[in-house]
Amino acid sequence: MNIYKTTAFYILLAVLFACNDPDIIGLDLPGSARFTITNDSIDNFTIKTVSEDSLRSDESQNLLLGQINDPIFGENKGSFCTQMLLPNNNIDAINGIEVDSVFLTYSISDHYGDLNESEDLEINVYQLSEDIYKDSNYYSDESFNYDPNNLVTNYFINEGDSSTSSFINIQLDNSFGEMIMNETGGSNMIDNVAFLEFFKGLYLEATASNTILYLNPIADKSRFSIYYHEIGGDTALSFDFELGGDAARINMFNKKDINDISPDVNQIFIQSMAGYKAEFDFTNLEEIQTKCLGKSINRVTIDFEAFENNDYPLHEKLYLLRENNEGKIVFLTDFTIEGEGHFGGEFDNNTYSFNITRYFVQLLTNDQYTNKLYLVPVLGSANANRTILNKSKISINIIYTEI
Repeated sequence: MNIYKTTAFYILLAVLFACNDPDIIGLDLPGSARFTITNDSIDNFTIKTVSEDSLRSDESQNLLLGQINDPIFGENKGSFCTQMLLPNNNIDAINGIEVDSVFLTYSISDHYGDLNESEDLEINVYQLSEDIYKDSNYYSDESFNYDPNNLVTNYFINEGDSSTSSFINIQLDNSFGEMIMNETGGSNMIDNVAFLEFFKGLYLEATASNTILYLNPIADKSRFSIYYHEIGGDTALSFDFELGGDAARINMFNKKDINDISPDVNQIFIQSMAGYKAEFDFTNLEEIQTKCLGKSINRVTIDFEAFENNDYPLHEKLYLLRENNEGKIVFLTDFTIEGEGHFGGEFDNNTYSFNITRYFVQLLTNDQYTNKLYLVPVLGSANANRTILNKSKISINIIYTEI
């Protein structure tokens, strides 16, 4: 460790552990001053857009179904697999009936793009031919075998109002419901283990020009229903299956090619659904260390300014992560120790701002500490948002006190 690192270590480390309130640290100290490092003045960082290989996508908060042909980001497509579960064990035989209709219903928690353009939304539902498991980890680039026979006969979207939530009803072929009803009272309806050996689940995909639906599998409206009546009777009955709870469900996204992004050297692209993230590297650390000699570091923030877009809303929040020496992506100690509210990341006043004080001190005082950060979407497998950053409006702000 050279003389700069040694001196900086004792100065910065002492300050870090002497401060008790991370939210007001250094702001009221006499002699406090500020300097800003930006990519317009000092070349102390680089940033670029990189592809996201895949995301953990099982048991996601939302199931994403649809497609957007984005004029800048290109094609973004969401599909998913799901199990459906018995309402209870030991289902009795239901005989002497006629199936009236079969519906797969999901509550719509939100959408991305334009729901008014959903007229060109085409939905396909297939029967899975391989097992999926609730206790397994799955990623967004998975693919599963399924029977190529499309079960959909029709669908409609109810957009809801102030008193009712939106939902989608996907009507399936009656013969599919008859196949399931024929198993009632038999060994395949004893419990979910037996049922899932018989019926492994469903695969849903869709095409559209500008609509991705956010489906909520645990909502009250979300269910698979077979409507029927007893022959000779006119009472409408239903046999309902559960889509949430312990049902395995996996989001899957199309592979994005970074060459498809409209090129702009002044823009950085971030996209959910295993699209893109920003890779940020600190450079010329010795120059930064020299600037910090003889100074008590009170607070360090990094700000990313974004371009607003009314057609495609930006992420409400981003995470800033780091790559450790083992190549694993982990949270900064500013997040894990100080908490999410202290760390930041919410979109406010056209900017994503992060408090990285602890990370910055560790970076300057520990030569084994990595200088590579990633800016990624929060819940990237549960939303379709995308964000474009202004590369010329990124700044590192350091509040310090001369000592």
